[in-house]
Amino acid sequence: MGRRENSRRSINQSAILGSALGLLPFRFAAPAVAAVGLKVLKDVQEIYEAEASPVEQAAAAAILGAGEFALGQATRAMRVLPWAGPLLSAAATGAALKVLGEGAIMYYQFTRNEAEVEARPAEASPDAQRVTF
Repeated sequence: MGRRENSRRSINQSAILGSALGLLPFRFAAPAVAAVGLKVLKDVQEIYEAEASPVEQAAAAAILGAGEFALGQATRAMRVLPWAGPLLSAAATGAALKVLGEGAIMYYQFTRNEAEVEARPAEASPDAQRVTF
């Protein structure tokens, strides 16, 4: 299995856990959902063998904070519905964690590809054919 598949397996497990946490009132589940979100980011980072700079860590914290705020407002609005509210809240929490993980996969995949391109030396031989458009 590749890195993407391993990351997705970890993300899906975390999304299921987040869905279960989404059944709880959000003010009680918010710290746990934030911890699961951090775990998702950390798992993807470890699978891609990436090192996060302090700027990347600050950006991840800001994204998590903004996401937690938006998720809290959305789940509070969903809970107004009598029977479907908790189920919609659970689905939204799981979906938010899934989207967070997929974004992390895209970010680390992009930075990894970018680093590999920069690491390869360009062919500088005079015999190389050049095509200009």
